[in-house]
Formats: sequence, structure tokens, C-alpha cells
Amino acid sequence: MLPEATTTQRSTWQYDEPAPGAERFITEAFDGYQQQARLLVADAEQAPPLFVVGGARSDFTRLNPLLYRLQQQGIGSLTGNLSGHSLASEPGAVAPSLSTNLHEALRFHRHIAPQCTTLVGHSLGAAIALKLAAQMPAVDKLILICPAVYPDAAHNAPFGPAFKAAISKPYEFLACDSYAFLNQFKGRVLLVMGEYDGLNSQTFGQGAGTSAGTLWLAGAQRYSPIPEEVTRGLLRAVPPPDLECLLLADCDHGIAAHLRGTPEVADQVAQTVAEFILG
Repeated sequence: MLPEATTTQRSTWQYDEPAPGAERFITEAFDGYQQQARLLVADAEQAPPLFVVGGARSDFTRLNPLLYRLQQQGIGSLTGNLSGHSLASEPGAVAPSLSTNLHEALRFHRHIAPQCTTLVGHSLGAAIALKLAAQMPAVDKLILICPAVYPDAAHNAPFGPAFKAAISKPYEFLACDSYAFLNQFKGRVLLVMGEYDGLNSQTFGQGAGTSAGTLWLAGAQRYSPIPEEVTRGLLRAVPPPDLECLLLADCDHGIAAHLRGTPEVADQVAQTVAEFILG
């Protein structure tokens, strides 16, 4: 289906705010339902469009503070709404899972596949982006924003109690082939983290091999759902010459909200991301 200039779904978006440039909408029909993606078009294109996989409870507007700034710098993006995560993706698939989301993302990616060489994954979306990259030899850059990694056995578990049970077993997140994929990945990786995410669980009274969860730290409530071992595993998996890291001060897992609330930080992050893409 050809991209459309307008959509009837704006009332369901998390953030209905004007894009700084042209936007187009792609509707894909799946088995008994539809999902929509948004293409942000750069006026003076400096790089091929990115393919972006959003996080849990996100629609394609959640990362506007980053994606709009990249659009202004000549870097467009395509982001799809995935089943099980937002009002904009309802009704969506029955009993959606990570595998469902991967299938949906693959369908959307086809629209920019011939030119797309960079994938962006945010939180849960990073776990999906890693699986996508393993199937796409043309991809040579990965941007992982507060990335989650889940055990391979969890990818078919429907979101809800079954998924939570599958990802809550201590150290199970290490049983994922994405670490091995990164070890042989021939491209470059940019890891973007908040300083209060990926904390050591035992330091904050939680069981070994789990997340630190929600805690009070440095004068504020912080959310650290990513286990320290996940971050360390990603850092070990990528050869040092191919890895760049950006650590955001005074930020926890909620990077999207942090960028929205601190425009000057969003400017800096967008500049770093743009330099990584264009470098």
C-alpha cells in the first residue's frame, strides 16, 4: 500500500503534535486487523530513513523528541504501531507477543528495506530490533536506547501474566541468541542509557539476576527495570572499536520522557545520534 498524507487515527495518538516536516502513513493488513506506521520525511535527506521499534506502552509518537530533531537534520524515520502496546494499536492481534511484534515490524520494514541501513530499538523494542538485525545483512548500524533483552523462550509468550512469568526468572535473559549475534555483527552499535537504569539488583535489596525495579535514589524516584547483567552482556558482546555509549545524567529508564522534559538534552542526544548515523 502506498503511503498516505493523512490519517484518521490522530485522536488515538499519545502525542498529537505537528511534525517539523512531511509525514506519511502506511497501513498494513494482518490476519483480522490493521496497524499503521508513520514515515517522517526529511526535506534535505542526509541519510536513508531509520527503522524504529518502539517500547512497551508506546505508539509511534513516543520518541518524537528525538525523531523530530533528526528529521530536521535530514534523517527521516519509519515507526510502526505494534499490537499490545497502545490505544493507537488497538484492537490489534489476539494474544500478541514479541513474535507478533517482530512479524509486524518485518512487514513495515519492507517499505524502506532497499535503502535502510540503521535500526533503532527503544526498551522492549530493542529486543525486537536485535532479532530484526539478525535477519538483515544490509543493516550496519544499531541504536539501542535503554535496551531490554529477553530470553528466547519468552518471545512466543502472550503479553500479560505469561510474558511476565517468562521474563521474571533470574538470569533467564542471558538465554538469548542476540548476544551471540552482536558478537559477530559487522556494523557499529550506539548504546544510549540513563545513569539510573541497569542498576545492580542486589545493591538495592532485590534478588540476584533480576532488576533493581523502582527505588528512591539521588532525591527522586527512579525506575531501573533493566538488569545490570543485560547491560554488561551487551557491552561484552560488541567489540570495543564498534561500540559507542551515551550515558544520560539524572535519567532512569524513562528516556523518552526525559528528552521531552529537557529540550537541551534532547538537542544533544539528537546531535550525537545524527553524528553516529552519518559517521
